Amino acid sequence: MSRTPRITRRTLLRGTGAALALPWLDAMAPSLARGDSSDAAGKPPVRLAFFYVPNGVHMPAWRPPTVDESQVTVHAEGRREHSLETLPEILQPLDSVKDRVVLISGLAADHCHSNTAAHEPAGGGFLVGAPCKHSEEPEVGGISVDQLLAREVGMHTPVDSLALGIDPGHRGDHGYSGTYMSHISWRSRTTPASLDLNPKVLYERLFGSRRLRRPDWNRSSTDRLTASDSIDASILDLVREDAATLQRQLGYEDRRKLAEYLEGLHGIERRIAITERDAHSHHQDAFSADPTADADEREIAPLIIPEGKGIPSVYGDHVELMLDILTLAFRTDTTRVASFLFSYEKSGRSYPEIGAPGSHHSTSHHQDKAENHAELTKINRHHMELFARMLERMAAIPEGDGSLLDNVLILYGSGISDGNRHNHDDLPILVAGGAGKSLRGGRHLALESKTPICNLYLEMLHRAGLPIERFGDSTDLLGGLS
Repeated sequence: MSRTPRITRRTLLRGTGAALALPWLDAMAPSLARGDSSDAAGKPPVRLAFFYVPNGVHMPAWRPPTVDESQVTVHAEGRREHSLETLPEILQPLDSVKDRVVLISGLAADHCHSNTAAHEPAGGGFLVGAPCKHSEEPEVGGISVDQLLAREVGMHTPVDSLALGIDPGHRGDHGYSGTYMSHISWRSRTTPASLDLNPKVLYERLFGSRRLRRPDWNRSSTDRLTASDSIDASILDLVREDAATLQRQLGYEDRRKLAEYLEGLHGIERRIAITERDAHSHHQDAFSADPTADADEREIAPLIIPEGKGIPSVYGDHVELMLDILTLAFRTDTTRVASFLFSYEKSGRSYPEIGAPGSHHSTSHHQDKAENHAELTKINRHHMELFARMLERMAAIPEGDGSLLDNVLILYGSGISDGNRHNHDDLPILVAGGAGKSLRGGRHLALESKTPICNLYLEMLHRAGLPIERFGDSTDLLGGLS
């Protein structure tokens, strides 16, 4: 009797100077699923990601509407929960995937508190669980939660972790390093994870190893830059023959998955190619105003605007491209750990394309003005729309006996709650995904006030296979996610 060929999780499509990891296919399933008695070792891993939004959110548009007490379940430890039937304005983009979302109230990041500044220690300390040193030379309290996991699982993947962002940062105020505001991921006390901002550079690093070539120094510097800075040829063209051979070995469903995956890669390549032809980036518009307008210290250094090559001219396009690359990285097990910054903490970015032309940071200091509340809600909702699109894409990608979304656990939130108060309690936090189908979504979980957010980090580590006893200022596992 003929059997479908077994391929390993590490199977690659190879071409001259290029290699592509594959998505999860049925042919990678454990032998037990095909009736053998050997151990079932092929379950997709749980991937973790941490998404950060700066300057807090408009909390009245984040909190769910009040429900009747008869609909609330009260647990012995004081935890209360109810179903997310109606989503608040900022969270409404999540409606199609709300069954994979748990909104969590009552979390606090006391380690982000400082008597002299709010934004710097909020960004730098958010994933660390300990205070940042008050110094212009950055030093945080230790390794961040994502990098702790990367040390454990990174050896199993080509890339141990990703730290992704959209905007550059600038020098900090009040004697704090600006590095704290533009980096939430820390490999050590003094070393932040390198931040990827350019989708073209990121894509080539993950999926586009380029053939080596002898430099031609007779060409002008402009020509050399153009030649070396462009994708030589579609990666798929380099691996086309290998892909066709593999297709013939797969069943119908796997052929469909592989074709969809390769088309997804093609789509990203096409979008990157478009950005290469336009040297204008959205940064040049969003930060065109005086960068010192949002500084408490007026001598702050100006923002360094990245070169536009490879960066889209619209903010939302940039975010979507980065998140599509992140989705591919998770799908192919290129990495299992990631962080993402929608902008740096204290960002003065403007969003004229959505009707929010003012500085984000200035708007977050709303002074209870209705027009500022409205503009801040637009910004918060725009971020959520981009995040929701990624979740919907993950939900549509089959993996194992479910979807890619079933096998991720993603935190979304901020180290500041109300931007006007600069408070670090009652944080806007949610988690999304299935964590290997162990997460029970569609709920609002209200915890005791000032529950350490590190309890949630500890819970996430356990669900990703790292059962440590303590992280940062954690007091226990969070509980209530199942």
